[in-house]
Formats: sequence, structure tokens, C-alpha cells
Amino acid sequence: MKKRMTKRKSGGQQVYSDSFKILVSREYLAGKLSYSQLAQKYNLPGEATPRYFMKWYQQWESNLELEVPQTVESEDAGMKNEQDLRDELFQANLKITALEMLIKKAEELHGADFVKKSGAKSSRK
Repeated sequence: MKKRMTKRKSGGQQVYSDSFKILVSREYLAGKLSYSQLAQKYNLPGEATPRYFMKWYQQWESNLELEVPQTVESEDAGMKNEQDLRDELFQANLKITALEMLIKKAEELHGADFVKKSGAKSSRK
């Protein structure tokens, strides 16, 4: 991640990309590094920054409004357990979010709309 932050024009705080915040937060959730270790690893100003990323990440995750059933009723022993299904669903939603952010950045960079608008008429040839 070469371009993970930018300075605001006013010279205020650094602005980090959403994908970078997700990366740092998921690394913290893996349980291998503390806030201060993450700050050192990614050259962040202090441990308050990864802590802020975690709060942002939890808020972002709760805004996904996913409804996952609390129990999986299955007699088949070959079926995946509930936690595996939750993990797969979370990973799929993470990919969707990353792709949506990529499309948004491409639209900003190229100045064009890549997403089809609802109700758009199809071209007649």
C-alpha cells in the first residue's frame, strides 16, 4: 500500500483510505499485534490511530446490516458450521465493498460513470 494517506489542503490531519483502515483493523482482530505494534509497523502517529481505525471498522461493519441466522438447522454432518458460514459471508461483503470502492475511485480518476443507473433505457440498434 504505497498511497494509504493524504494530507488535507488545510494542513490538518492525515486522511487514510478505507481499505487501509480495514487492513489494519483486520490485522488487529487476528490477535497477533497490539495497537502500539500496529502503529510501529505502519508508521502511524501513535496507538490512538489504530484504535480509531478499529472503532471506524466496527461502525462500518455494523452499518452493513447483515442478517445472519443465529442457528443453522442441519442434520447433515458434512454441512459447514455457523461460524464458517458467517466468515464466508463477511469475506464476500468485504470483497463487494472493496470492489465498490475501486469503482468509485476509477470513476473519480477517469471522470466517467461506470455503474449503470437504474431505469436507464437500453440502446436500440
